[in-house]
Amino acid sequence: GDFDVTLPESESSIAYLLFTSGSTGQPKGVMVAHRNIHQFLEVMQNRYSLTEHDRFSQMFELVFDLSLFDIFMAWKAGGCLCCPTPEQALMPTQYINDSRITVWFSVPSLAVLMMRLRQLEAGAFPSLRLSLFCGEAMIVEAIDAWSKAANHSIVENLYGPTEVTLACTLYRWEGEESRADCLNGLVPIGLPYDGMHATIVDEQMKPVTAGSVGELLMSGPQVALGYWQDEEKTRQAFVKFEQSDTVYYRTGDLVRQPSPNSPIQYIGRLDNQVKIHGMRIELGEIEAAVKDASGLPQAVAIGWPVTDNGFGGIAVFLEGYTEDTHNISEELKIKLPGYMIPKIIRVVDRYPLNANGKIDRKALAKLLEN
Repeated sequence: GDFDVTLPESESSIAYLLFTSGSTGQPKGVMVAHRNIHQFLEVMQNRYSLTEHDRFSQMFELVFDLSLFDIFMAWKAGGCLCCPTPEQALMPTQYINDSRITVWFSVPSLAVLMMRLRQLEAGAFPSLRLSLFCGEAMIVEAIDAWSKAANHSIVENLYGPTEVTLACTLYRWEGEESRADCLNGLVPIGLPYDGMHATIVDEQMKPVTAGSVGELLMSGPQVALGYWQDEEKTRQAFVKFEQSDTVYYRTGDLVRQPSPNSPIQYIGRLDNQVKIHGMRIELGEIEAAVKDASGLPQAVAIGWPVTDNGFGGIAVFLEGYTEDTHNISEELKIKLPGYMIPKIIRVVDRYPLNANGKIDRKALAKLLEN
């Protein structure tokens, strides 16, 4: 059954250090306090009523913070953590059913891959009562296919950087009625966890009007202490506003919220905006147009090649596309302004993934360099 977690004398003391890859190549050590992870676990326990009868998946490397949900939640609820063998990890469908998993947690890319391999047959996962996805943008087709495969399961899309302790907003997928909440074929990241607060700001750090795109800032008890021995990076990312002691974490993610209580929609990374000939372009818009033109559930766009003041153009990658890409280019000429039309459309057998199972954009850029 549930057991009490007694916090140390100082709830502000560091529970763990987790190093994230910095865009400069210099890893940043995120200082997560006991109070941060305690709050996250409490919210998850209250929301899902996890028990000693639950059987948890374990699809993350231990250096990926999402693995802490699997481990700590299983301990907190007194449930069973079902660690897959290397063979089971390659065959998730069999693993779910053989291990009688009730609580699934993975990156969206795994659901996309399983969909491509036709492993998400309707009713395929009768044991699942809870399916959670986090770590990158979730595409509509994959979450919809999963919800039909796990037809007895609650299915939720979670969002949260390491600096806000695993996840801080969530969205429950309700099938067809959820499609109206989606943008560019991506599932919303939803609304903040209990105790957390979201603010969307413009480049001057002023709150945007409802429906406008801006950077997401998060405040509340899950915001980490900062970066280990790096006051400068901490000051840049963990900010305060005038006459307030509240610390806001700058997520670097672009979002929009159509109205005050509607689910927050994910647009893309702030650094996923690229400048081409002085024009600022959101790569997510190009990816959405390419998805429509190709009929594939996913497309990945990157700036290419690098120039002194941004990028010379756009390159798009498609996984397992078998038709002539010329047809896509022709359709994009109707849908997109000239400066947004990809110069290169490259087909790959499978998207390269990083150690955390997310699509590796740097590896895709290296394919072009070679």
